[in-house]
Amino acid sequence: MGSIHRRSATRVAAGFFALGLAVAASAVTASATTTPDDSAAGGGDEPCAGTTDNSTATDGSADDVVAAGEGAAGPECELPQLTVGYLQWVYADEAGKRIEDAARKAVEWAGWGFESCDAAGDPAQMPVCGNQLLDMGVDLIMTDGIPEEFVTDVLERAAAEGVPVISGGGEVEPRNFYIASFASDDTDLGVQLATWLSEQLPDGGEIIVQTFPAAWSVNRVTGLESVIGDAGIEVVNTWEADPTNMVDGTSADVTTKLQQFADVDAVWINFSVASIGAAQAIGALPEEDQPLLVTFYANPATVADINAGRVDAAVDESLEWQSWAGVDALMQLVARGQEPSQERAPTYNGVNFSVRQIIDAENAPADGEPVLSPVDYEAFFTAKWCTEFTNLPNCG
Repeated sequence: MGSIHRRSATRVAAGFFALGLAVAASAVTASATTTPDDSAAGGGDEPCAGTTDNSTATDGSADDVVAAGEGAAGPECELPQLTVGYLQWVYADEAGKRIEDAARKAVEWAGWGFESCDAAGDPAQMPVCGNQLLDMGVDLIMTDGIPEEFVTDVLERAAAEGVPVISGGGEVEPRNFYIASFASDDTDLGVQLATWLSEQLPDGGEIIVQTFPAAWSVNRVTGLESVIGDAGIEVVNTWEADPTNMVDGTSADVTTKLQQFADVDAVWINFSVASIGAAQAIGALPEEDQPLLVTFYANPATVADINAGRVDAAVDESLEWQSWAGVDALMQLVARGQEPSQERAPTYNGVNFSVRQIIDAENAPADGEPVLSPVDYEAFFTAKWCTEFTNLPNCG
């Protein structure tokens, strides 16, 4: 388990987080906004007035993300100074790293404290990490698509202590504790990747599929299955990834599977970091015997593998917007008592950050260069926050 870097955490008053506890209890069925509690702390003697509206388009502003961000801002007030704890699934997975690094950047840009704990892919360590963060006295918790059943005790403790928990990075079902869950459309990710694969296999074929016990993985396979029937593609074998041994374990699994199913045309990997192991296994075969390898998220190592011909395609969406949206939701909660949107990917003043694209050899960036988001989420949210909060350190 990774280390936690301690910083001083400023706890808000228990009376304030009674509001957060009420939000957590009603989040799944609640409407998008509430009237702020007059007893809630807002960084000063009075709470922030009013609410923000992140679901109504403003004509003419969606093409200019700065103007759109300013237009989405709520009335001016001070933002309480708090500390966010980040419960990480596995930081060694570049997708997980992308999500956490974006959360840290947004949190620290706003002047909040940030603590993190890495469970290193081990479900048994996830509650250990969660309890460590709570023991440190963090005010809010973010995480990256960890199923609630992995950390139920932590979530119950957080609710009892009035610490709201928000998820990003992967669809979470069921959801009884997370106050919101911002995520890619995993079903459509599967559809996009399966569509690309069917174009490469116009005469159909056989594939093997790695799965994972989480809602986002199930949805990706649902997307795959919705496409391949008409394309004449058959899944001849599935297996479940070992979350504690993603690279070497996947390499061994794929080696074994390709011995059992020597005629498969493609290998489908649901957990992005596992594609490294799959590429190792496929690369050990003679070139003429190598099946296609497809996966999720064009992380830096995946881009390098695409450029080297070790991975054929990855479907990508900017994961980072989900962390920035999560930080914004927490800001509105603690400053205004505004409940977060229950949509997977809400629009913000007409701006949609959830855009998917296929990355392959024809459009992959150079090694070390990121896949650019079609929408500048950082410019949007920093403009929004500088317009509505008067005490942020990075606003001019």
